[in-house]
Amino acid sequence: MKIFLTAMSLMVLINVTSAQDYKSAIGLKLGYGLVGSYKTFLNEKAALDIFGGIRWGGIAAGAYYEVHSPIKSVDRLKWYWGLGGSFTTWDYGYAGFDSYYEVGVSGVLGLDYSFEEYPVNVSVDWAPTIVLLDNYDYAGVSLSRFRSGYGALSVRYILGKS
Repeated sequence: MKIFLTAMSLMVLINVTSAQDYKSAIGLKLGYGLVGSYKTFLNEKAALDIFGGIRWGGIAAGAYYEVHSPIKSVDRLKWYWGLGGSFTTWDYGYAGFDSYYEVGVSGVLGLDYSFEEYPVNVSVDWAPTIVLLDNYDYAGVSLSRFRSGYGALSVRYILGKS
């Protein structure tokens, strides 16, 4: 959450005059492990962010459908919200409970910025998730079905402009 607020503050302080949008971009989603991200706009406002990679001895994969709206005081800065889902696994590495998986549905809220001078896009998001299915059954302890700590900072190379 601190990363989200810091990035949001920095992006709002940036004020440039020329508009530049992008069609699609590919890069890394930092916050889930070593995860790649491909984001493409389906139309002027709607985008699909697909991600997948490795984390903590397991994998993370998912997709978000995002609706983008411009922040009029800063060119190329948009805020977005959306819905999606994810599948994650990881390995705790201790006796009695070695691996875990979960399937969840997420909301997503974030900021998206593309630079004028460079073919680079950055975004920061928060993705609270409700776990629909998991295999956590260690000593009768139950995990919360709500995960509020998911989110990421994404850095992507712009492949095309809209």
